[in-house]
Amino acid sequence: MLPKSLEGTTTINLPSPANIIVYVIIWAVVIAGVFFVYQRGRTMGRWTTQDILIVAIMGVLLEVYDNLIGDQFITPIIQLIPFGHLLALNDLPYMFLLMVGIALIRKPGCATAMVFLNYILMQLFYGGTGINILMWPYGLLQGLFIDFYIIARGGRVFERGGWSAVVDGLIMGSLRAFPAVTVQSAFLGPLIQGETKTLGYIFFYSLFNLIGNGIEAAISGPIAVRIA
Repeated sequence: MLPKSLEGTTTINLPSPANIIVYVIIWAVVIAGVFFVYQRGRTMGRWTTQDILIVAIMGVLLEVYDNLIGDQFITPIIQLIPFGHLLALNDLPYMFLLMVGIALIRKPGCATAMVFLNYILMQLFYGGTGINILMWPYGLLQGLFIDFYIIARGGRVFERGGWSAVVDGLIMGSLRAFPAVTVQSAFLGPLIQGETKTLGYIFFYSLFNLIGNGIEAAISGPIAVRIA
């Protein structure tokens, strides 16, 4: 957990009208981003049946680890390590699976598809209230910015192993953590779940998650390339 000294006391809690406007803007950005990834993806190679099967398999594996193995067995152990949960050390197997999936497909949309499938399965089986469309931006943002990076790299992400794969992994892991964590803590949580966080909590939680996920994906990158 984050030390109280770093959390501060200034909370992020916009007035409801302002929060709703921000929420609509977030949805607009997400929809525009998904459309952009779809359009650019069409020019960078058609998806095959194998790609779709890989997304389905990896999405299920991500869910099995994330909410079954991870939450039940790994996370309680990680929480005993100082700053362990803050750095998302429990995400290492998750990031490894995600990097393997990306290395196998290497096409725009693959990250969003795998992460969002994982998120939908989590809502269905562990959400308690079933599908909650209002929280979908959080699930989509975890993969959307990774796909932006895949597009920026011209589809050459994980093309080679070694340090190139390390850098690709580092950037994609960081993009998985941010901005999804920040958006959830600062806007979606207060508006939809009634949970307010301090400015210090949001900043340091996002920062440590960015560092942790980035390093985990950097470690996983070269291994994912070898597997693919």
